[in-house]
This record gives sequence, structure tokens and C-alpha cells, in this order.
Amino acid sequence: MVLRGSVVDDRVSEPYLVGQESIAGELRRGKWCVYLHEWLGDDHDLATWRDQVAARAAESGVEVCFVEIPRKDMTLVANVEALPSFEQVTQSVAALEHHRDMVAGRRRGRRSAE
Repeated sequence: MVLRGSVVDDRVSEPYLVGQESIAGELRRGKWCVYLHEWLGDDHDLATWRDQVAARAAESGVEVCFVEIPRKDMTLVANVEALPSFEQVTQSVAALEHHRDMVAGRRRGRRSAE
């Protein structure tokens, strides 16, 4: 799954989940995806994920680029013909960090309830 940002009046909308099989279509529409590395789990690796995304995009005629955001443990994937602005990427990263905080808060809440 991927959280994807979309442009609404030059700002990033609320992120939502997109399956890997849908990424190429989103990229073709000029959108971008930011992937949280923890979603790989223990059974997958980032290189394989990147290869799979690039292959699916190529099948759809979309050339992609990947930008690692190592300090955030995230990867941006975008259509080279429709790159997001720095501000849009920054907003997407902030939205994902908020998502992480919310998920972590729910986990802490469940543990304290037990």
C-alpha cells in the first residue's frame, strides 16, 4: 500500500492508500506516491518493491523516478513527466509523519487498555 498525495488548488490533499497495482495509473494522471518503508514488512525489500513499481509503470508507458528520503524512511515515486514541487513533497511527507503519529498513538492506546 502507498499513501499518495494529490494536488487540489496547489496544495496536497489528505493522503489515502493506493495498492501497488494502481500506482502506474495514479502516476499517469500526474500524481505521485510516497511509500513508508515500514510497510515492506519483514518479507520484502525496497529494491524489489522499486523494481515491481517500475515494471508496472513501464507496462503503462510511464517512466518513473524514485527519490529516497532516508531520514524519514520513505521513498517518493513520481512520473518524470509530472514531478511534484518541493513544497508538495514536503506537504506529503508531513502528512505521512502525521499518519505515523496517529498509528503509533492508536497502538499505545490499545496497549494501555490491555
